[in-house]
Amino acid sequence: MGRITRLIFSLLLLPLMFLSFSVHDAAAAGKTQGKIVLDNKELALPKGIAIENVNGSVMIPIRIVVENLGFEVLWEQTSRKVTIKQDFKSVELIVGSKSANADGIRLDLNAAPKQTGGTVLVPIRFVSEQFGLKVGWDNRDKIVYLTGGAPAPLVAAPTPIPSPVPSPTAQVLSATPGNLGGSIPGTVVSTPSPAASIPGSDGAIAGAPKVKGAVFSENKLVVAVDGSVKPSITVMNNPARIIVDLPGTAFAPEFAGSLQQGLAGNGSPQGKLDVTGYPLVSEIRYALFSVNPSIVRFVIQTAVNQPYQLSTDEVTGLVTIDLNTQSVPWNGGGTAGNTGKPVVVLDAGHGGSKPGAVSITGRLEKDFNLAVVRKAGALLEQDGRMTVVYTRTEDTHLELQDRVVIAEAAGATLFLSVHANSLETSFPNWNKINGSETYYSRSESLPFAQIMHKHLLAGTGFKDNGVRYKSLHVTRETRMPAVLLEAGYLTNVDNETALYTDYLQNNLAGEIAAGIKEYLGL
Repeated sequence: MGRITRLIFSLLLLPLMFLSFSVHDAAAAGKTQGKIVLDNKELALPKGIAIENVNGSVMIPIRIVVENLGFEVLWEQTSRKVTIKQDFKSVELIVGSKSANADGIRLDLNAAPKQTGGTVLVPIRFVSEQFGLKVGWDNRDKIVYLTGGAPAPLVAAPTPIPSPVPSPTAQVLSATPGNLGGSIPGTVVSTPSPAASIPGSDGAIAGAPKVKGAVFSENKLVVAVDGSVKPSITVMNNPARIIVDLPGTAFAPEFAGSLQQGLAGNGSPQGKLDVTGYPLVSEIRYALFSVNPSIVRFVIQTAVNQPYQLSTDEVTGLVTIDLNTQSVPWNGGGTAGNTGKPVVVLDAGHGGSKPGAVSITGRLEKDFNLAVVRKAGALLEQDGRMTVVYTRTEDTHLELQDRVVIAEAAGATLFLSVHANSLETSFPNWNKINGSETYYSRSESLPFAQIMHKHLLAGTGFKDNGVRYKSLHVTRETRMPAVLLEAGYLTNVDNETALYTDYLQNNLAGEIAAGIKEYLGL
């Protein structure tokens, strides 16, 4: 292996990426050490060290992988730091830390490295996520396959990463209530039956292809099947989702153990994949949709209608749904798909670990923001003349740029963010200042801001603090008319008391809906 090739592999193999395979119980897990196969070569695991699954992240020993590529690995006992070096490249990982350092650049890991004896295990997700290393796996035998992208196939196993083969364009269908994701018009599917004790094994046709594992990484859903399958894709709305049916398949017993995330609509046990770090993907769930005929279904629920590309590999049995397909750019007046309706993005400020302002009685801004956005969105959806997209509908954290990405991907016509204000106690008269204000960052947003401010005042009844210009990320970086509403001051006792009443929240939601419709001329 040449020096340049080794250097490229070092970049690919440093922080290691998540790979979701079936979670066996403790007894089953102890029966096999697992294997790592790197470019057709099985690497010897240290004695007593096994591939581990930590909170859904597969952990593998980094030393044996990196040293097989000829790189230097240093271990500092005091700081518990692993340093990997080759020529001018240096990467540092610290046991117990979810941050890595690559030539001075901080990188986030999905799970913290851990030390087992004298071996450091790292999450395999980060390799593929950051550097593009191709990963395959065998859930039954706990084998991780790694390749730097050589065209030659790996050793005989249903695990190498396939070459993408585009599929025909997916149908766009109306949603059908019930079941895991909705029925597919034109397909004969019997009434789904609840899964058996081991979903996908009992009641399935003998010899039918088995779903052995699945992972969501690099914005792709990859499903491992131990035979040939022709996926059926359906796109549905309200909520936006991509439904992937695998006709004639069932769950392999070792993967059926992951079906521990509640029940699907048809009563079958369902599983879910980790989608942390992907703001446009709300959830990926899977279950046995039907026993006769046997159909395994994956549902990718997204924040907006998401383009995709399907590829299958009949040799390896891998099915890939790639969400990195270029979306339609915002055109200055977006509509939802072929509906011709304007698209309104409602943003509930803060959320999750970022509560926003804290009121004088300890109430959190994020709760007020979300309550009003949900109420306003429900009114707009009931109207039916526009498509409503939410940046969040639960108490979850999104970065500011994530909110912009959602609006842009949706082709939004308008963007509106709801907040409540506050002041530091060091500010003069901090608890006396009150009132409502509306912010904009671009001149084209001013007309929208003026209309919304009028309705904001009608919704709160507070003092008029005016329409104000301010360079705020979500109103500056979006390309459609965008405003941010500061409904009132949580540091003012009168404002705070009123803001958390159903009366004000309902009234404000109604005025927000009225203002949006007024601006759109509806």
